[in-house]
Amino acid sequence: MGATANAGRSILQAVWRRRSPAGRPELEAAVREAAEEPEDADAAAALRQQIKRTLRENPQLLAELAAQLPPTGAVTITAVGERSIAAQTIGTAITGDNTTIRP
Repeated sequence: MGATANAGRSILQAVWRRRSPAGRPELEAAVREAAEEPEDADAAAALRQQIKRTLRENPQLLAELAAQLPPTGAVTITAVGERSIAAQTIGTAITGDNTTIRP
């Protein structure tokens, strides 16, 4: 399982722990629907609303979740090989022999 899936699971577990027992079935239904229909924007929105509700009810949870995110700052980018290009953001990149650029 990838890092993104693990982060999502960790966030949902934290949200689940903070929900009251009465609110858990609603959260569980939203998670199940979003998982069954990953392309359904409405299902994703319903899950977001459940998470937002929990964050409103438990402001300290936001700090807990923020602590789980990777630190921001330096980004390491590596290019390997002849004519390799690497950048965090790149507009136009042209490589090769005898390349002509015309407006």
